[in-house]
Amino acid sequence: MKRLQTVHIAVALACSALLMAACASKPATKDSAPSAVDVVTRTGELPPQTLPPGACGLFLWTNGEPLRFVFFSKAGTDTAVMDVDGEERTLRLTSAKGDLFGQFMTRMTYASDKGNVGVSFRPGEQLDGGQRIDGGRLSLVDKDGWETMIPVFGLSACQPDSQ
Repeated sequence: MKRLQTVHIAVALACSALLMAACASKPATKDSAPSAVDVVTRTGELPPQTLPPGACGLFLWTNGEPLRFVFFSKAGTDTAVMDVDGEERTLRLTSAKGDLFGQFMTRMTYASDKGNVGVSFRPGEQLDGGQRIDGGRLSLVDKDGWETMIPVFGLSACQPDSQ
């Protein structure tokens, strides 16, 4: 009888060890969710954007290293641009809420062929010809529903009219 108890205890310990090892290891599958670093590095840097005289734009940079120019929208349009997966993509405005910020709203949602991009921010100090954005975030939601937040800062600025 004592020998049977010893065998049961040994089997129980072996099963526990196997179960703990299985729970502790991560399966290596190609379908696993991308890490935040992968998604953030998918958002490349935009080239400099120019505004014609009298036009205004919203410019956002990553709020962390490396500092990158990642989002631009020209006022008076329902579009914005971001670099995703090494390609500059046009985003379509689908929602604008929050407070009025120059010619923009403080909470906007854009759609693209890769998913949705949410933009939200806190207005900051007034500048000559614009206003700072003290802090905010880009919310990237891919087609599978994975969401990644990227802290941003920036400004809304206008190009003076040519005289």
